[in-house]
Amino acid sequence: MGELTRLGGALLVNAPTGSGKTVAALAPLLEHAIQADHKVLYLVRTHAQEVQVLHEVRAIAHRLNQPLLAVGLQGRARRCFLLENVAEIKGATAEEHGKLCADRKRATERMLKGEAPLAPPPELPEGGEIDLTDLDGCPYYARVLQADLDTLIERFQGKLPLPHEFEAYTREENLCPYELSKKLVPHSRLVTAPYAFFFHPHIRASLLQWMGVGPDRVDLVVDEAHNLPNHLRELTTVALPLESVRRARAEVAERGDFQLPDGPSASRFFDIVVAAVEELVHSLVREEDAVLPPSVFEDALLTALGGTSHRLDTWLGALVTWGENLRDERRRERHLPRSWVHTVALTLLSWPQLDTPSYVKVATRTPRPALEAFALDASGPARPILDCHLSVHLSGTLAPLAEYRDSLGLGERARLLDVPSYFPPDNRRFLYDPSVTTRFEEIRNDPRAIARLADRLVEVLETLPVKTAVFFPSFDLLQKVLEAGLQSQLPGNVFIEYSRVPMGDLWRSIEGWKKDPEGTVLLGVAGGRLSEGIDYPDEELEAVVMVGIPYPRPTAKREALRTYLDSTTGKGWEYTVNAPAQRAILQACGRMIRSENDRGIAIILDRRATAFAKALPGLAPIGDLAATTRAFYGRRARWSRSATSPTPRAPSAVSDGDRTAPNG
Repeated sequence: MGELTRLGGALLVNAPTGSGKTVAALAPLLEHAIQADHKVLYLVRTHAQEVQVLHEVRAIAHRLNQPLLAVGLQGRARRCFLLENVAEIKGATAEEHGKLCADRKRATERMLKGEAPLAPPPELPEGGEIDLTDLDGCPYYARVLQADLDTLIERFQGKLPLPHEFEAYTREENLCPYELSKKLVPHSRLVTAPYAFFFHPHIRASLLQWMGVGPDRVDLVVDEAHNLPNHLRELTTVALPLESVRRARAEVAERGDFQLPDGPSASRFFDIVVAAVEELVHSLVREEDAVLPPSVFEDALLTALGGTSHRLDTWLGALVTWGENLRDERRRERHLPRSWVHTVALTLLSWPQLDTPSYVKVATRTPRPALEAFALDASGPARPILDCHLSVHLSGTLAPLAEYRDSLGLGERARLLDVPSYFPPDNRRFLYDPSVTTRFEEIRNDPRAIARLADRLVEVLETLPVKTAVFFPSFDLLQKVLEAGLQSQLPGNVFIEYSRVPMGDLWRSIEGWKKDPEGTVLLGVAGGRLSEGIDYPDEELEAVVMVGIPYPRPTAKREALRTYLDSTTGKGWEYTVNAPAQRAILQACGRMIRSENDRGIAIILDRRATAFAKALPGLAPIGDLAATTRAFYGRRARWSRSATSPTPRAPSAVSDGDRTAPNG
């Protein structure tokens, strides 16, 4: 790390969970930042990672025996006390929320100058929601402006509060946590923030301004870095959802139709766009998505409108102006400054420029009917990494490191560090079953394949006397195996992952299952939050069964990405199919080994597991599983079907949010 802090550059670290990656990176970086007067910017993907980072900073500050201020940033939506109970604000974009906030900040500053009285926070009406038009100024922001910042800095240097402690304090003192965080950032040696704070161009400019440094004095850390390439592709993908176009049409109808210059009415224009999107989705998409033929959407619009590309741009410019005026009007009326017409017209204006080789245009049916310009190149939005003095990229599943380096364009000078596990190798076993597979062709051609898979899974579970997680490649396969007989044969308190249940319900439910002595089996999907974002230490989880190989679902977008990476790296299949499957397997199997004292067996029910033998030390055929589990776990018998009722308790409903699990 000494050479990195001195010379700068990028360091990619693949090290197992529980090996101390966070503290091993933070300790030397903080020491270097203090000496060189740099700032450490630690980017996280989840709230739980932010908590872990600040825990480690507390310990490091204690060892350094000197004051150290660290601040955790979060978006306005998570930290706005004034608008958290305003119905209209739910679902607002960061830009829309920011405009509302700016108006109230200006009103507050006028009030503090004596130009108007500062009203207290409004009382919540029956039902707990307030009307946006009732709000003027912000007493929480006023309290931040009136606070003694030096006193607060001294307090937080000594305490280094975790996010929930910081929020509790600011709520008790009626301080805006978002604005107070911004005030503290210039005085902080370390700042944690979600990925978007650095990789969204406008937010990054604001962040560096708050920090008071140029990128050359930023030491960057990216946690759970294996997620970053896909995050950057999603960040730069441009979507035209059918629902957004319909809302734009409804907005015109509600506000009064108008004529475009030498063209159709606005309502007629959006009717044509709706029809074009519907036709392309209906005619091209058979399953999830399909590549659009070149210029097919633009040609369909011009044919139906009877115009030229120049006239189309003129009409879109008029719609943008109309939408801007509507947003300004709504803002003056103290409503959410939103216009669907503005959003859709801007997307249509940018559409012709979003072309190969950096984009592929597709029609999608799921998760919503839309047209998308899907970003293939993650290296463009990753370029600001190279402007920092140094960057450290951490993950337990970053391998293959070259794939990550190439995807982000970090260059051959990036240092690659693959740290082997120091946990006792005898604490973990990897087994696979050569008698079954979830290969699509075999399941499709054999009507008994699913039932046979369910029977085999029951046989395996009966030999495991410990809490066991079973991860499927997709929700679809999970449901089919349940219906094929698994549901009626599961003992004890079974926890089943369902999609689209709120995150809060997930945490409460899974914590209850982990502590329940009758909790036996967890059923989820590889790539969902149960298999990647939750720890199961000690006896909370001691076995993992993978039903099949979680290869990514074959889609038009993934095939386009494979072709693109073939042309740029020559490793399209390895980077888009093999590497994601390996990461999903290691993430899921890693749930049971979180420290040097944890022990567990991971079983893959698929003969194709041998393709990942290099990543699964000691991988062996399943053999006599009963004898293996007796030798590994001893005579433990936490549960068995004979010891419980034949009907399992009602499963818990759990969600992986809006993420789409890969397909088997």
